[in-house]
Formats: sequence, C-alpha cells, structure tokens
Amino acid sequence: MEITRAAAVATSFAKATVTREVRYRSVLAVVIAAIGITGDHTRAQQSNLPDIEGTWVRLDTVGAGSFGAVNALTGNAVLTPEAAAAAAAGRQGGGGLRPGLVADDNKPHAAGEPYVVTDGSCTLPGGLEPNSSAFHIIQSKDEVLIVRENPGLHRTIYMDGRTHPDLSRWRPTVVGHSVGRYENGTFVIETVGLTPGGVPGGGRRIAETQLTERYTLSADGRRLTMTYTWNDSKIYQKPHTYQIVAERQPADSWPFEDWCDSGDPTQRTSVIPPKQLP
Repeated sequence: MEITRAAAVATSFAKATVTREVRYRSVLAVVIAAIGITGDHTRAQQSNLPDIEGTWVRLDTVGAGSFGAVNALTGNAVLTPEAAAAAAAGRQGGGGLRPGLVADDNKPHAAGEPYVVTDGSCTLPGGLEPNSSAFHIIQSKDEVLIVRENPGLHRTIYMDGRTHPDLSRWRPTVVGHSVGRYENGTFVIETVGLTPGGVPGGGRRIAETQLTERYTLSADGRRLTMTYTWNDSKIYQKPHTYQIVAERQPADSWPFEDWCDSGDPTQRTSVIPPKQLP
C-alpha cells in the first residue's frame, strides 16, 4: 500500500501529543493509510478549488480574551420553547459540558493571567470547531481530512458524492458523518449524526441536526473564515449561524512534542493569554 504525503503529515500530528504513562501512537496515520488516500495536493491548486491545505490556528479577531468570550460574540441561538426548556434543565443539572472541560467564566483575562479550562484530563474527545490547538487540513480527490494537534477524533469529509447514512443505523460521534463539495471557490461541508450536546451561542444539537460549514479563503490565502449554520426545526426557530476565523501557519511549521500529566496542577490552567497585538 502506498503511504501518501497526507498519511505522513497526519503521523506527525499523532506523534505530537504525549502522556507521561502512554505515548499517543500514530493511530490517525494508520487510519489514513488504511483508507488509501491517493489524491494529490496539486488538485487544490487548480483555479476553481481553494488551496486550504496546511496548518491553521484559530484567531481571537476581536481581543475577547477567552474562548467563552469569543463564543459569546456568536450571538444567541433562537431556540424553540421545548429546546430552551431542555437546555435550561441541562444547565441546572450541570450537563452540557464536553468531557474534560469545565465552565469558563466568560470574562476577558489579562496577559499572563492563567485561567482554568480543563479538569486535568488528557483524553479530550475532539470535536468540530477549532480550539487553541492547531489543526491541519489535508486535501485529496475523494476525501478531505481535518486533524487536530491535540488528541481526539479526526474528521473525514467524503468528496466522492456519497450521501449520509441512515441515522437509525448510525452511532453518533463528536464529529458525525460529513460530506463535502466545492461551490464557487468555497469548501462546503454537510454534517449529521453528531452526539447530543451544546453549540456555541447557546445552541443545541442532536443526531438529526444538520450542520453546514462554509470555508472561505481570503484573497491572500492567509486567513480562513469558517461559517457554521445549524438547522433543526425541533431545536431552532431560525438557523443559528456564527463564524470562526483561522490563520494559516508558515509552510515550515511543525508541531512540538507535548506532555500531558493529569496529576499536574498546571494541566488545569492550560490557557495563559499572551499580550494582544494592536
């Protein structure tokens, strides 16, 4: 079996995250190699396709100072009465947080001031929206992969024209089932089959909820605007939409080896805001 460049890149990301007891193995590389990606990056350089392959880091474009504050700027989702009641019940019961996360105070933090964002766990499950870790996009003819630098499931977006599976026979996951296409220079992803949970801006989701993402590259190729739109008549009175912006990293960027020790108190204060540039 041919080991492609995509597999090699994903291997580097899988090797980048390490625990004290167990070094994370190159699981993603095995998966990628097994599915036999044969596409070539040059395909994305055709005039009608955006070249979004590479390493990206999410930006705080407004200087909000924390992920909670950034997410608060997404606007409030307009929920149906039934969904609003369910969301309120979940908050009262302490639910709604992803495993490994703790509630953010949603306040800006001064440069150098650490704040708690995790419960110390080294096994974050992954997800859809980028977090503070870099993510890598790998383009090929039949698939696009989105691989986070930190542990968790990678996303596979099928580009071969297949449809979504019968959800009655699908086990929901944090990344769901995604199919994609290109529309006038924009990369469009349609996703269903997600595990029930929260959505930025006070939204909710279930397996049947439909997420549409539109990745639009800036003219200079340095920024990627990702527009998320959630549709589900059982949950939303109108589609819930927000944007996240990421910055392309230099071509010679490479992930550093990282240690994660769930017994280390500093693991619970993993975000220390740097000084914000004007």
